[in-house]
Amino acid sequence: MISEREIALDIIMETDKGDASHSLIRDVLGKYDYLEPRQKAFIKKLAQGSLERRITLDYITDSFASVKTVKQKPLIRSLLRMSVYQIFYMDQVPDSAAINEAVNLAGKRGFKNLKGFVNGVLRNISRQKDKITFPAPSKKDKKSQITSLSVTYSMPEFICDLFLKNYGYDKTEDILKAFLSPRPVTIRMDERLSKEEMKRLADSMIEESGDNFAIKQHELLPYAYELTHTDNIQYLPGYEEGNWMVQDVSSMLVSEVAGLKKGDVVIDVCSAPGGKALHAAAKLAALEKNAEPCDEKPHVYSRDLTGFKTRIIEENVDRMGFSDIVTVEVHDALEHDEAFENKADVLYCDLPCSGLGIIGRKADIKYGASQKSLKSLSCLQQKILENVWNYVKPGGIMMYSTCTINPYENEKMVDYICENLSFERVDITMSVPSALRNEESLSKGYLQLLPGVYDTDGFFLAKLRRV
Repeated sequence: MISEREIALDIIMETDKGDASHSLIRDVLGKYDYLEPRQKAFIKKLAQGSLERRITLDYITDSFASVKTVKQKPLIRSLLRMSVYQIFYMDQVPDSAAINEAVNLAGKRGFKNLKGFVNGVLRNISRQKDKITFPAPSKKDKKSQITSLSVTYSMPEFICDLFLKNYGYDKTEDILKAFLSPRPVTIRMDERLSKEEMKRLADSMIEESGDNFAIKQHELLPYAYELTHTDNIQYLPGYEEGNWMVQDVSSMLVSEVAGLKKGDVVIDVCSAPGGKALHAAAKLAALEKNAEPCDEKPHVYSRDLTGFKTRIIEENVDRMGFSDIVTVEVHDALEHDEAFENKADVLYCDLPCSGLGIIGRKADIKYGASQKSLKSLSCLQQKILENVWNYVKPGGIMMYSTCTINPYENEKMVDYICENLSFERVDITMSVPSALRNEESLSKGYLQLLPGVYDTDGFFLAKLRRV
């Protein structure tokens, strides 16, 4: 019979090959849905944690192993990472249990000759774990700062360097700490629901969930709620009925700032999984519900590159009951569509990006990023913008957004848009929740959210008007 640790080991080995951890963990837990919630929680924590802390774990192992991690057999390397993670970061697991299970798994998976190596490395680490120290930073030596941050917070050095250049040491350290802090699942309640209906729905989730489940309203938006200790959220009340969907508050701010009006046409050119498009539909539907009838009917066009992506959007559209407002289409944003010229009151450009703002949710992002990939993404963003900018009606709005904290994809891209594509910045100070209104950039038309500051993901948005 396969154990929880063996399931986690298989996940860790696959992510070591470059597979996306968040989707892989979800799929594997779906396969083993018959397990108890505590078992699935153990597997998820062990697999995610071993990936998140990979650089730190390898540093610790290399301090004790005669064969360094880069030269180890893939299974042994993954097994050591998983075991060192338990020793350092899972207090409820006795060191002896982590070590014995690792030795047994090495033998079970065909490496009986390496059981002694695994046992020796892990026992030495366990005995001396309180004496292990990480590289210390020097105020005058940037290289030492990069090394210290990389090892301590398990972040590739080039990303530490990028953040240091843009945010300084203290803010960079805060960002990296936030990435390693547990994040709740955030959901957006349908704004067609009344406050009382949202409250009743939240109460019903508590009633039908486990003892550890918790839900609370987010401080920034009244229809945003944070869930913790969740298991199979699709089984929570209101999911099948389309009363809510998973979406971070930072992403919700796009439709909050857009200033949608009754009868607006919204085009979302890179829409999957559809959170922003469906939020726009919810706001437009709420406006229709609470206003006098008029001839102009609202509509949202939700587009993305492949049928796989648009099927995800269509599932959410059907579940949430927006088929009459939302049209989902397969379309490459790099291909200009003349039929869409001057059509949109509001254009959503949530473009492909490096994702450096959501590393806390998708740890595999940091290991797949490179300086070359960041540069190519900026070029791709410019090409898409050059193809879609005139979908906006004169006087209409472009909402540009990314889930990164890289200025070259954010502030500098806004500069590019305003200098080359006939747009001007719109002051968004009064469009954001009051808790955000001290941000100096709002008068310049944009908002950069850093991880952990307002209990959101890292995210960027800008509001621009076509002139």
